[in-house]
Amino acid sequence: MSTVFVVGACSSAGQPVVATDSTATAAAPAITRSTQARSREALVMPDLRGMYWSDAEPALRTVGWTGVLDKGPSLPNTRYARNQIAVQNPAPGQVIAGDAVITLQFAA
Repeated sequence: MSTVFVVGACSSAGQPVVATDSTATAAAPAITRSTQARSREALVMPDLRGMYWSDAEPALRTVGWTGVLDKGPSLPNTRYARNQIAVQNPAPGQVIAGDAVITLQFAA
């Protein structure tokens, strides 16, 4: 028999009430928690090169990315238009954590 803690129920002393009878145990729904937070789930890094940040950021959020951007130095003389993403790290196709820091360098 397992012990069920009834959330929201307190004794007159303010301590949580613990239900140990089989009716409380049978009535309590099972709660399953992931041992891994959502932000740590792996995702595949999309190819952002040639995109503007205003398009890239929503694309990253759509695949579950919750991290932060590290803006690297701008790059002159690239094949990309000014303000387009010219270099990204991690590279496209790499598996990353959902909260990974992504470094982008934009065309100057």
